[in-house]
Amino acid sequence: MRRFSALFLAAALLPGAAHALSMSDTLEAWRQSPAMDRLQLATRFGKSFVSVNESFTAGYFVRCIDDVAGYSNAQKAKIEDAVRECVASQLRMTGKGAADE
Repeated sequence: MRRFSALFLAAALLPGAAHALSMSDTLEAWRQSPAMDRLQLATRFGKSFVSVNESFTAGYFVRCIDDVAGYSNAQKAKIEDAVRECVASQLRMTGKGAADE
């Protein structure tokens, strides 16, 4: 868990942050933002998490966050909540997690 927290913090602190979106924005803001802004933020996530799992690409995060943002009750949730869910979901599917740390 410590490794996951450190990586998540690294994603938040990476230079070159997207101007229009941040991790603390809501999923509604994600849905309303231009594709380029979503891709810039997803690229930061991909660069931060690809060392954990090679499937953590910018494309993965765009698709996954889009999916989470599509849930009817998720609009007030934050982008960081969706990223956590995306990472946890993928790690569960690949069998990686706390036991591998």
